[in-house]
Amino acid sequence: MRPVLEEPHHRLLHPDRRGHRRHRRRRHDQQRQLSGALALSVYRLQNPTRAYAWGSVSHIPRLLGVEPTGEPVAEMWIGAHPADPSVLPDGRPLDGAIGAEPDAFLGPELRRRFGDRLPFLMKLLAAGEPLSLQVHPTSQRAQIRFEEQEAAGIPLGAPERSYQDRSHKPELIYALTRFEGLAGFRDPARSAVILRGLGLPWLAVIATRIESAASPFQELRAVVTELLATPEPLLSHRLGQLRVAAVAAEQHLHTTTAGRRDRSPDPSAVERESIRVYAALPTLIDRYPHDAGVLVTLLLNHVVLAAGEAMFIDAGVIHAYTSGFGVEVMASSDNVLRAGLTPKHVDVPELLEITNFTPIPPPLWLPSASGRGTSDEDAARFQPPVAEFELYVGRPEHVGPMAGPRAVLVLEGTVDVTTAGRCEPLHAGEVLFVGHQERALLAGDARVAVASVPA
Repeated sequence: MRPVLEEPHHRLLHPDRRGHRRHRRRRHDQQRQLSGALALSVYRLQNPTRAYAWGSVSHIPRLLGVEPTGEPVAEMWIGAHPADPSVLPDGRPLDGAIGAEPDAFLGPELRRRFGDRLPFLMKLLAAGEPLSLQVHPTSQRAQIRFEEQEAAGIPLGAPERSYQDRSHKPELIYALTRFEGLAGFRDPARSAVILRGLGLPWLAVIATRIESAASPFQELRAVVTELLATPEPLLSHRLGQLRVAAVAAEQHLHTTTAGRRDRSPDPSAVERESIRVYAALPTLIDRYPHDAGVLVTLLLNHVVLAAGEAMFIDAGVIHAYTSGFGVEVMASSDNVLRAGLTPKHVDVPELLEITNFTPIPPPLWLPSASGRGTSDEDAARFQPPVAEFELYVGRPEHVGPMAGPRAVLVLEGTVDVTTAGRCEPLHAGEVLFVGHQERALLAGDARVAVASVPA
């Protein structure tokens, strides 16, 4: 791999181009002063952003050190997925560079396990509005359906195509701010309480069905199938009823919990979740007044992450992130089956086939190692049960000498990257890719997120 040091660039619009050029000249001057003739055997990546309508207008631009334009910036992709790969400073896409020099970038062991492809994809994800209600397939299902859609001649990227590659897409989201989402089917008894709290007879019928079912999996599958098939004008009528009921139910719960505050200052967990569910419904219905996916959200765990917490979404787990900013790492795939809450292609029959309807607790994922006992109490390493990725978040010196392939995202501060006795700075929002043949040591008053492949 030929090392190339160039200034990174991000696909964002800058309202003040002159100010942006001044910023880049200052950074370039700093690098010339610090590096001179140094040539680090590491790569600063240029990383594409995606301007989905649900994106936040501020989170990603601020991390990158540019002024928000007022337009949403939903994601920044860091990796080698062919749909939108990162780019090396010499203009080569990372997937193409890997294809040309797989041993140098990946090494023989990763090539044996995953072929000539980087197995993980890291993203910044900034949700200002809810994402689509979605499920990801297993590897086996993805391989079968991808080949079927290839044989059918459906072009990659076509709106009606559900499978963009042959991979599964397990994912872990690490919260940089308060982060909320819906994930997995809630315990039926808890869902029954929440449904009855809305005071609508048709929801009371569903509550009775799910809490008395001998097989929760089968009953939830039947209920979700019926909800997603609700015809118009009944769907619009029921969503209108639900909006009115949610406002009244939230007000009632606030009143009753406030009235007993002296005796019970902390309302029960189901009451807290009920309040969150009821509070979210009016906005969701206003945004999607003809979308049956709204009805399905009533059955899902409402997960709230504090900054520094994470959740893991495995194949088959229905979910929708609703607000917040985080680092996401996943198997390198763009296979998404949607049920609603989106203007994109919806494939309900396929989603019903791959969804796991077994009720689960909120899928929080605890770190397998932390910074307790060190100077970095917030350091954490997340190792979900997948072969493609793990994530470290914390101070750079606790990463240890790095062998690639790894992607290092600077979250705050400046990192000094040392390799072969040379040192180079990496600033907030910048990304370093370390190939298999490289070694790099990180240090500095900073915080980083490092995606890598488990040993």
